[in-house]
Amino acid sequence: MAFLRYLTLALTGLVLTACASAPAELPRASAVPETVRVAMDVDPRDNGLNWSQIGLIETLAAEYKARGHGPLVISYPQNAGNAEAAVAAIAEARTRLYAHGLDWTQIAGGAYEAGGQIQAPVLFSFNRYQAVAPDCPERWNDMTTAPPGRHWPRFGCATAANLAAMIADPRDLETPRSFGAPDTGRRQTVLETYRRGEPTGTQRTSDESGAVSDAVEN
Repeated sequence: MAFLRYLTLALTGLVLTACASAPAELPRASAVPETVRVAMDVDPRDNGLNWSQIGLIETLAAEYKARGHGPLVISYPQNAGNAEAAVAAIAEARTRLYAHGLDWTQIAGGAYEAGGQIQAPVLFSFNRYQAVAPDCPERWNDMTTAPPGRHWPRFGCATAANLAAMIADPRDLETPRSFGAPDTGRRQTVLETYRRGEPTGTQRTSDESGAVSDAVEN
């Protein structure tokens, strides 16, 4: 009985120690979804995109490729005086977006009610994420008499704040990226090389060699 009592106390102490030393959650950066909406004015007399509109589309393409998620939606004004010019502008905009690396499947279209306006804009919209840094305390707590194993709010806070400021796509803070499509051509080349009994690694040229030249004599 004494042995069982001692074993019970020992196990209870281990449980309490594990609970006391359980790591606290460190400060972390987070990502908040937001919708980007950009209006492009189209004059009813326009015949093609002007330089300002072309620059706007190039900026949209770069931002969407960097941080955009879901479709890039282009909406034209229905029942507007410039509806015909707007549709023509969208057709050219889609071609320029494709030239900047966007796939046709990434671009969607639609209409919105312009209510008889003489001139209504073409609307571009897509989703992206905004990085949010943790709220770091300005001062450290007094740790001279702190018990061991205690968590402090400032530990790791600066690192998380720097990560939020530097990350290219904040969505990576919430969800890992999926793998891209495999290079089937390269895979077939490696298999054929392996079957011939040849090295499958990429061959290095003499320019890529790390050998030190002995052309210089002392």
